[in-house]
Amino acid sequence: MNSPYMGRFRVSQCYKGSVHDGLDLVGIDSKEIHSTVHGTVLYAGWENGNNHAQGFGRYVKIRKTGTDEVYYFGHLSEICVRTGDEVKITDVIGVEGSTGRSTGSHCHYCMRRGGIKGQHGDICTISGIPNVKGTYTDGYLEKLTDSQQKAERLGLQIGDRVYVQSGARDYDGRKLASFVYQTEYTVLEICGDRVVIGLGTAVTAAVHIDHLRSE
Repeated sequence: MNSPYMGRFRVSQCYKGSVHDGLDLVGIDSKEIHSTVHGTVLYAGWENGNNHAQGFGRYVKIRKTGTDEVYYFGHLSEICVRTGDEVKITDVIGVEGSTGRSTGSHCHYCMRRGGIKGQHGDICTISGIPNVKGTYTDGYLEKLTDSQQKAERLGLQIGDRVYVQSGARDYDGRKLASFVYQTEYTVLEICGDRVVIGLGTAVTAAVHIDHLRSE
C-alpha cells in the first residue's frame, strides 16, 4: 500500500470514477502529506489565488518520472515544496487541511493522466488503498523500523563504505552497470530501506538496504 501518510489514516470518501476521481483521506497518526512517487512538482499553490474557496484550495501536483501520470494532493493547509522541485517517495510536500471546496480536514488524492481532468486513473488500484471507508495503515512505519534495525545490525551509517551485491538492481528495479558490483561506494543517505550511495558527493544509485554488503 502506498498512501500519502505514514502510519494510520482513514478513507472518508471513496473513489467513484468521474463522480469523485480520487480518495479523500484523513491522517490519524500524522497530518503530514508525503509524495507517493519520484517526480517533479508541476504546481504548488492555490487553485485560484483570487478565490480560496474554489476546488482543491492549496494543492500540489507531481508528475511521476518517466510517465504522463500526474498525482494530486488537494485541500492542504500548508505546502512544503515549490513548483519545479524534484521529490522522491516519502518527501513531505505539505500538511492536510480544509482549503478550497471542503467540509473538513482531509487530503484529496488522485491521479490524472497528462494532468487533465477526466483522464483519471483508478487510484485504489494504483495505490493499493482499499476503496472502502475505514482505517488503514500502509505499513511504512513498521517497514522503517525493520530497516533501521537492520541498519543498526550492519552498523550502517552515512559516510560508511559499502559494496552492492552482485546482480542487485537499483531501488526502482532498474538494471545496474556491471562495474557497480566491483566498486566501493559511500553511503550518502538512509531513508527506511532505501540507501543512496555514491562516489564522493556524486550520487550513483539508490538501492535496497538488503542489497548492500560492507566488504
